[in-house]
Amino acid sequence: MIRTLATIFNETLIVFLYVFLVNSYIGNVDEKFKGDGKGYYDYLPSIFIYHDLVRKDLPLPENPEVYNRINSTVGYVAYKEYMVNIYACGTALLELPFFIFTHLTTELEGTYSDGYQLPFQRTIYYTALFYVFLSLIFLKKVLKTYQIRPGIITFCQLLMVLATPVTIYANKDAGFSHVFSMFAITAFIYYIRSFFLYEKGKDIIVAALLLGLVLILRQVNLMIVLFVPFLAGSYSNLVKRIRNLVRNYRIVILALFCFLAVFSVQAIMWYLQTGDFLLYSYQGYSFNFLDPQFFKILFGYKKGFFVYTPVMFIAFLSVTWLGFRKRYFLVFTWIGFFIFITYILSSWFSWYYGASYGLRAYIDYFTVFFIPLAILLNESNRVPRHAIIALSILTIPLNIIQTYQYRNYILHNINMDKEKYWRIFLQRDKQFMGLLYKTPVDIKDYEQVDERTAGDFIVLPGEVEVVYITNSSDLIEFKDVSLIQVSIDNDFLKQNDTRIALIISDKEGSESLYWQRRYLIHFADDELNKPQTGTYNYSLEPFEDLSEKKLTLLCYSGKESTKLKNIRIRFLRKQNLPG
Repeated sequence: MIRTLATIFNETLIVFLYVFLVNSYIGNVDEKFKGDGKGYYDYLPSIFIYHDLVRKDLPLPENPEVYNRINSTVGYVAYKEYMVNIYACGTALLELPFFIFTHLTTELEGTYSDGYQLPFQRTIYYTALFYVFLSLIFLKKVLKTYQIRPGIITFCQLLMVLATPVTIYANKDAGFSHVFSMFAITAFIYYIRSFFLYEKGKDIIVAALLLGLVLILRQVNLMIVLFVPFLAGSYSNLVKRIRNLVRNYRIVILALFCFLAVFSVQAIMWYLQTGDFLLYSYQGYSFNFLDPQFFKILFGYKKGFFVYTPVMFIAFLSVTWLGFRKRYFLVFTWIGFFIFITYILSSWFSWYYGASYGLRAYIDYFTVFFIPLAILLNESNRVPRHAIIALSILTIPLNIIQTYQYRNYILHNINMDKEKYWRIFLQRDKQFMGLLYKTPVDIKDYEQVDERTAGDFIVLPGEVEVVYITNSSDLIEFKDVSLIQVSIDNDFLKQNDTRIALIISDKEGSESLYWQRRYLIHFADDELNKPQTGTYNYSLEPFEDLSEKKLTLLCYSGKESTKLKNIRIRFLRKQNLPG
């Protein structure tokens, strides 16, 4: 028992370190099921709670009531006369034991279990951590087959968890499939590598089971079979082992059966939903193989793999060491695999993979990158090794800060570019939260119905001052107003933590009907630290009460005094444009 605990000590410590960082700095969240994560998971509540998975004899036109819940749940698309879960079922399969335990042991007072309450959300977090832990175990096993020293193995494990988007996909987006796929692919790599070293038939059987799991986690990840030549180590060993395997046809047949048996779980899920065992569930989504976004997916500021996960650029460059050591077979097979998966991933219609942190599609293949990095660190001389370790260590705080930014809405989850990236680079102050989420408004779609000016103000540090308020004879009618635009002249310094609040109340000022406060730097329309006229657009919902209202503009000055010039408030309504 003690020996077993000792063998997993490093992996346990790394996971606990990660949990500490989440709880003390990055920030945890209650809701783990967002976007794709909800679709991957919904197999479980569909089967065990709602009992609405079996729909093959209940087409939508004749049975609309059967699809009420499904139509309002993320991840379902139309297929023939049915609705099918777009996502593969492998993630739900790996979540199943944890879900069952929570489902059977959780009592929710005053409500029924729908599979999405807080206990289930937390369960998915612990489930993701478990598969990250298993990924570290198998990464160690893989690197040991290359005779990597224990210290370097631990360093690579630390990088996998803390220097990559695993920091988000084991926490905020734990419901996504990526850490589950990372486990399955890493385990597959280990058993294939073990087969090429020791030629044991059982390794092929386990690898076949894992490959089936890889397929039902994310079908595109079947590309990992193209990495097999690299794992063979040489062309002669590849040919030799495959020839011997083909001669042992019983193992091949058993392995094929195991692969198909695992895949059959997905085929059965499709059949129960639609009556078809095989189908393309991503209806309406496709690859554009004639227009791959090769450069953007690697180096673009929007989601570039090497921009948001620079440790992987170091790992990519480490392949040159294999060339320096004249291991050309390894170089060509690794580079060939990397080019192929990058071509496929960058050809997806949404090459940036939606609202997410970094290029999440590469997470599944992280072990592929750590193999050459570990070999370089293991074989290089002290000076280059220490330099590479130092550079790699620097990527840890960078990733943790960017994870914090993503978690706290400083780094935008989809609309990043060069200017935005450097505007918020390493910024962690509260005034940057939501800065890049400022909603653009096309003023041409609006017409002005009223305007007020408030002049200039200097607000002392820590003071709250009314910079504009309507008096009893100057009330505003909000009947048609759908947008209030406030403009202010200022330098918009990055360190300025001043906030501006817009309040709409009844004419007596006794009841607040609208209240919104934004940091002053959110008004900037150009670069920060630059004198300019900044604007902020406050969108309004129509008031039921059409009586006149009072408007107040407050300034909450921060650590330094704030000078506000040319404050102007415009009241606009949506134009009724033709067409």
